[in-house]
Amino acid sequence: MTLRSRLTLLTFGVLLVALLAFAGGAGALLWRVELSSIARQISAQTDALWAVASTTSGNLSGTANDILEEQGITAVGRIYAGNSPASSTLRWGGGADGPDTLDPAFMASQELETLRRVGDYLVASRREAGVTVQVGRNLEPLETLLRRYALIAALSLLLLSTLAGWLVAREVRRTLRPLEALAEHVGNLEQPAPIPALSEAGEVGALARALQHSLLALRAEREHETLFLASASHELRTPVTAMLTDLQHTLARPRPPEELHAALERTERTASRLRTLTGNLMTLTRVQRLPESALAEDARAVDLLDLAGEAVDLLQPLALKREIDLWLDGQPCPVRGEASLLNAILENLIGNAIKFTPQGGEVKVQVNVQPSGATITVQDTGAGFPPNMRGEALTGAFVRGQSEVEGFGLGLAVVQQVVEAHGGTLELGGARGGGARVTVTLPLWEPLPVLG
Repeated sequence: MTLRSRLTLLTFGVLLVALLAFAGGAGALLWRVELSSIARQISAQTDALWAVASTTSGNLSGTANDILEEQGITAVGRIYAGNSPASSTLRWGGGADGPDTLDPAFMASQELETLRRVGDYLVASRREAGVTVQVGRNLEPLETLLRRYALIAALSLLLLSTLAGWLVAREVRRTLRPLEALAEHVGNLEQPAPIPALSEAGEVGALARALQHSLLALRAEREHETLFLASASHELRTPVTAMLTDLQHTLARPRPPEELHAALERTERTASRLRTLTGNLMTLTRVQRLPESALAEDARAVDLLDLAGEAVDLLQPLALKREIDLWLDGQPCPVRGEASLLNAILENLIGNAIKFTPQGGEVKVQVNVQPSGATITVQDTGAGFPPNMRGEALTGAFVRGQSEVEGFGLGLAVVQQVVEAHGGTLELGGARGGGARVTVTLPLWEPLPVLG
């Protein structure tokens, strides 16, 4: 059952029950009021008849009938003479048609005055000074009228509730139509059409605007993930395919030891590249899963100069092997961040610089404090960046230069993700005299205020 149907049935049921309860209460109140009015009338008529019968010894018809008629309604009256119930005889009977004895139980008892219902009649009885008077009013016409009122009221309320339910259903359908359009729209993230009801007021408009914001973020994330997966699959497929092809070619026929040794060296280089690539993927995944507030809540200071020193010490053997001069210079720069992630980007930047610097070249690492924040610059004398890529942010895999050196592909993209997670910026440029320069700027460390 749809929400519209449930709301319609709920409205119809609640309104019908409420109106029926109101009508029933009104009917019961009307019954009590009319019964109380009849009781007062017949009690007064009983007293008046007793007074006339006690003072008049002659014919009572004219006066008694006048007393029994009130507001066009005539009651039934009986006057008895006698000092005891057994000796009482009917002295006069008149008014409307009715039973011979209105309240036989009173006539057989010693009661002096009663007011009660006997059959279809409400009877008032009084006995005093040898005169017994009974006046009764038939309640059947009043009950018939109230039953008709109840039937008409029930039918009217049923019709009114049905009409109200229909109106509510129409209004709910009009209100939910934008939500149905939203639900249909949300099912397809690639749908170019704008989300409906953005300009609507109230809850529907607020929901539409929130969904618009969420969908834009989801689309951007999906595009980012699609590009990332495409780049990752390409980067993984190429070295794996090359390694398998090389191994199959080597195993195709017997080879001398020197050829097998060369094949193993090529396999080792490919495996090293795969290890670097998988490390980049793990770092990127870790950054993407890092909560936005995690770095903001980490009050520990990390010195970029110390981290850069660790990275340089780690990669110095590689630089020496390639006869590359690796230099570090700078000053302490405390920043807020996660040391393992910052270590990863420093090793990535310096490793890339060594990788793309030819034998006998130079790689310089500088750490400084600038007005914009803490900066770390890695520049080399290798293949530079294309002019159209300088100063721009990376959006995916990128391999610098056209040299025969195998690049890491995702390295700088990973660096950018980590830098942005720390609230910093990444800038690509050219070094003086040729080569590449990468500058990372991070906010300086400031302790968070302590909340009292």
